Amino acid sequence: MRSFSTISLLARAATAAVGVIAVSACADSATGLSGASVEASPSPDAVQFNEALATVAWNAVARDLTKKYPLAQQAGVRLFAYLSLAQYDAVIAAEDGKDHGEHPSPAAAVAGASAEVLAAQFPAEVAALNALVSEQASSPTWPGNAQKSFAGGEAIGRAIGQRILTSEASDGFTAAGGVPIPVCPGCWFSATPPVFPRLAEMRPFFLTSASQFRPPPPPAFGSPAFLAALAEVRQIADTRTPEQDSIAKFWVAPGGYVVIHSYNNNVATDLITEFHLDERRAAHALALLNMAAMDAFIASHEAKYTYWLLRPSMADPGITLAIGLPNHPSYPSNHAAVTGVSMAVLGALFPSRADELWGRAEQAGISRIYGGIHYRFDMDAGLTLARHVADWAIAHDVIGHEPFPIK
Repeated sequence: MRSFSTISLLARAATAAVGVIAVSACADSATGLSGASVEASPSPDAVQFNEALATVAWNAVARDLTKKYPLAQQAGVRLFAYLSLAQYDAVIAAEDGKDHGEHPSPAAAVAGASAEVLAAQFPAEVAALNALVSEQASSPTWPGNAQKSFAGGEAIGRAIGQRILTSEASDGFTAAGGVPIPVCPGCWFSATPPVFPRLAEMRPFFLTSASQFRPPPPPAFGSPAFLAALAEVRQIADTRTPEQDSIAKFWVAPGGYVVIHSYNNNVATDLITEFHLDERRAAHALALLNMAAMDAFIASHEAKYTYWLLRPSMADPGITLAIGLPNHPSYPSNHAAVTGVSMAVLGALFPSRADELWGRAEQAGISRIYGGIHYRFDMDAGLTLARHVADWAIAHDVIGHEPFPIK
């Protein structure tokens, strides 16, 4: 019995394929990103096609595991970033094997790389993960299994997975505190140590530094602009509608995912399936998405712990909260930054969906205002940061052996 699920790997692929991209009620602006896309016409037989995509299936496995095991938001995004980087490098390496007279399976390479990266994060699941690799190897419905070497592809993937884990170990990621907390009338405060105050020390994937796109300072505490933003949060809290309350609560764990980026990842795999990306392009799209999301998180935390702005309910204790209050400063909004960059990247890859995807980002951002935990300028700064990071990641996409976009 597999410890984290009884769903087969192929069932995961089929399940991931049936997600439908819904138009958000807030979809009123496009991403503004330039550049070519990987989009093609969607097809009604996407589910059958998707059974060929090990990348999509293994991302579904990762999402399942983030439901079973509690991960901090920052750790969850980091997991997806390294997982998808390993998957993409594994596909490239397996395809390069054809140039040397070998025929390793790219799907098997994805399986091997995924099992290694996920096992490092979830050591209690090693046996279950290896069982999924074996299931994939024995399944005749994975195209190419009979014509290509599964063992050769798996070996390539596992070697790359270990190489990625070695790189991950030195990336500077830490949850440790040890930072001085300033004391001032407009400064954030807490009885417990802040969450990930040193995330800016993590090595980014695309950005040149954590402060590269640092937003300008928020309105000064007590200024007319600050007081107007604070009054808006109080007014919403005093008159919160059922719809606003529902939106606030949905984005706490969208799609049932406590690691919110799992939802963004699921949106991506739905689109990959719908538009029939092949293994290489699917792995590339997910790597670009997940690595850019990590960079946005790094950049957002760099700004948070530069400005140390107090939360609205700290400035006005009369503000009632619809959702929990995160234990870190207010400006900018992490949710707007991470979900924003995810939807901006996907909008560039799938331009016919750009408006509705950006609508999701806007709804994610405003959900925190509805919940009482962010000012509007937090949301605006987070979404602006998201656009900057997305533009930069797309323009500097050197994660594999080819430039963006994949032709």
